[in-house]
Amino acid sequence: MTENKKVFIWILIPLIYGFISNTFMLIIPPLLSQIVFAVLWFWIGIKLASIGGNNFKSFIFGNSIWLLSFLLYLWQFVLLDDESRNMFIALISQYYMLSFIWSGTKLSLLFSDVLNGTTITIISYLSMLLVCTVGFIVGKLKAN
Repeated sequence: MTENKKVFIWILIPLIYGFISNTFMLIIPPLLSQIVFAVLWFWIGIKLASIGGNNFKSFIFGNSIWLLSFLLYLWQFVLLDDESRNMFIALISQYYMLSFIWSGTKLSLLFSDVLNGTTITIISYLSMLLVCTVGFIVGKLKAN
C-alpha cells in the first residue's frame, strides 16, 4: 500500500469517529477525545510532511476531507437559512470536527460569555487545522 493510501485511511478516522459517536451516542469525555485526536492529528501532520513531492499538495491532500467538511458546514450553517438547509449534509458536515469540540468550546468562551454552536464549530475546525499545521511544520523541520 502506498504512503498516500495509508495517510488517506488515517485522515478518515475523525469522520468515522464523528459518525460512530453521533449515530450510537457513544459518550467519550470531550477532554479525553480532544487529547487523543489532537495527538493523532499532530502525528498525521508529521506524516503529511514526509510524503514526497510538493509540500503544498501534500498538506492539501491530508486536509482534503477537513476542507470539504468545513466548506459544507459553512454552506449549510452560515450561507443558508434554516428552511434551506439540507439536514443530511448539515449533519455529516459536523462529524469531522466532533473530536475537537472541547477546544472549540473553551476557545469560544475566551471571546464571549454566550455559547454559540456555529462559533464553537468553526473554532473547532480551525483548532483542528492548527494542530495539523503544527505537526506538518514539525515534520518538515525534522526532515531537514
